[in-house]
Amino acid sequence: MMLLQHYPRSADDEEKAKNVWLKGHTDIGTVTVLWSQPVSALQIRCPDGKWRWVKHIDNALVVNIGDCMEFLSGGFYKGTIHRVRQPPADQRGYNRLGVIYFAAANADVVLKPLVQSPVLQRVGITLRFDGDNAPTSDQYRKGRTAAYGLSELTKKDDVVEQQIIHGVPVLHYN
Repeated sequence: MMLLQHYPRSADDEEKAKNVWLKGHTDIGTVTVLWSQPVSALQIRCPDGKWRWVKHIDNALVVNIGDCMEFLSGGFYKGTIHRVRQPPADQRGYNRLGVIYFAAANADVVLKPLVQSPVLQRVGITLRFDGDNAPTSDQYRKGRTAAYGLSELTKKDDVVEQQIIHGVPVLHYN
């Protein structure tokens, strides 16, 4: 579990960061559970490419799908592309407390789908790794966290940058 206290930033700091607190990304694990909060900051990237605010609902949980769940489900569940940015103007003066739980598969779980699953066979499976080259949950997590900020990002277009970790393209969204 992680608790994050966010305080309003100065106008200069917001300008430097272009109002983005954490660039668009998917989480590493299986699911991430967040307590819904009245001060907005979380946005998801929708299939049409637009960023939309996650609406607050009292006493609700927000659940994001992570990379490992996408790998294990053969693409049936897609990783939630999301970012954290400056709240809307009417909420900028308030402090924000994030209560976040990052769930992950056991360290030794190999990140390949159960191809015998009737559901996955019916809807189709997207294999992200060749044959027996799938990393374990621990290898992927360590590879991705160790590469953060250190590996070269390749610009795919005006919005997306990519890095390769264990043969998997990891995308970052501006």
